[in-house]
Order: sequence, then structure tokens, then C-alpha cells
Amino acid sequence: MLKKYMPYTIGFYLAAVVTLITASFVDLKLDIALNNTADPFSLWFEATGEMPCRLIGVFAGVLIYYVSENKISKLLGLLVNMGCATYLGYHIASYFFKEENNILFGIVFGIGIGIVAQYLGQFISISEEMKKGLFIISVTGVIVMFIQLGCIEVVKTVWGRVRFRDLLAVGSYEAFSQWYVPKGITGHRSFPSGHTAGAAMSYLMMLLPYVSEKWKEKRALCFIIPLIYTSIVAYTRLVMGAHYLSDVAMGGVIGFTTVIIAIAVLDKKFFKTEE
Repeated sequence: MLKKYMPYTIGFYLAAVVTLITASFVDLKLDIALNNTADPFSLWFEATGEMPCRLIGVFAGVLIYYVSENKISKLLGLLVNMGCATYLGYHIASYFFKEENNILFGIVFGIGIGIVAQYLGQFISISEEMKKGLFIISVTGVIVMFIQLGCIEVVKTVWGRVRFRDLLAVGSYEAFSQWYVPKGITGHRSFPSGHTAGAAMSYLMMLLPYVSEKWKEKRALCFIIPLIYTSIVAYTRLVMGAHYLSDVAMGGVIGFTTVIIAIAVLDKKFFKTEE
């Protein structure tokens, strides 16, 4: 499958390289020009932009449960669903509730989401020939999600780049640093963009051709739809002053790369006969 995606992959990385080079010259200027924290479009995506990452575990858990034949796998699916649903609930709470209520709301609302998703899963029609493939890509999706989150957290921590909105808060651009200069553990976490990396988890759509013949004919859509969505989220992060162009570019690269690595592994280990 990786060979089929190769033209898109090459194009993506070429665009990423050009963007990072460009960002070396325009990062600060672009944020100054675009900054508008009252923009409703950008505010919406600040709250929802990471949803692909937050929803993966819920969908994957439900699928693992309903395509599995043994009790251990079913239990695994249920635990993944409920755990990730709670994580989703906490994410939603962080935007709409006071900090002291986040954990409580996250648990209650998240469990509710998990229960509803688990119930609705029984109505999904899944053919026998699709079950094995769905199990494999569901487990893969969860693994990719955690790897992406881990990579983002590590790089954010060690890079220590100051966000644009923090520069505005102190009224000086003196603390601005280029993306290729790590500052160490400073407590600042601008580089790379977690929202963009989370949005880039939508590239997991590229796994759909493994389990469905109709999606093999729509590989381009499996790449283009996530590209458009991730680009929109990336743009809104600049408007909100949360990130620079280089931040969102690298966030997208990290998210996309974890998916590409997953496809390479699936090709080698699980879907050797696939085109």
C-alpha cells in the first residue's frame, strides 16, 4: 500500500521542507499579520481541532470489541473505548468548564460517550472477511495515536519555544526563537503544534483501503481529506497566536510520519498480499 501512496508522500514531505525553510524567514511576521484571537472560526477549531486524535480510541475500541471472537480481545476493546472516551471527556471539559471541575466532568461525560458508542456499535454491519483487517487497523490506530502524543510531548518539552501569544502578553518579541534552535526545558511549549499533530491523525483514513475494496479506488481522497482538514486546523493556530508556521508544519509532519510508518509495518507484517 505504501507504494500506492508514494506520490502523495513525496509531495507532502517536499511541501513540508519548503514550508519549514519559508518559516525560517516569516514565522514572526506571519503571526503578527494573522493574529486575531476573536475570530470565531479559529476559536471553534481551537476547541475541536484535535478531535481526530481524541476520537480514534473510541472508534477503535468499539470496533475491536465487535470484530473480536474471544473474550480477552473484547475486554481490550471495551477498556480502550471507555479509557479514550474519558480522555475525550476531559478534553471537552478543559474548554467549557472551570479547571477544578475538569476531572469530574471528564469522567462522567466521557463514560457516557463510551457507553453510547458501545451501544451504537452493535448496529454496524461488518462482513466476516473485513473483521480481521478492521481488528488490525483499529489496534494500529490506537498505537499510532499514543506514539504521536508521546513524540509531541517530548519535543515540546525539550524545545522550550515561546508561543507568539506569550510574546504579546509581555509586550516584546525579544524572546522569539527560530524553530531549529532548541531552548531546553523552559516550560514553554510552542514547537511543535499538538493541535496540528492531533488533526493529522485523520491521515489514518489512509488505512481504509486495507479493509475495503471500494476505498482502494479512493486512495486520493484518503489523503486529500485529511490534508485539507489538517491545513485548516494549522491555519487557525496561527490566527489564535498559539503557534508559528514552523510549529504547525512540524506538527503535521510528526502526525503524518507516524501513519506512514504504520503503513510500512502493516505492508510488511500483516497485508503482504495487498497492492
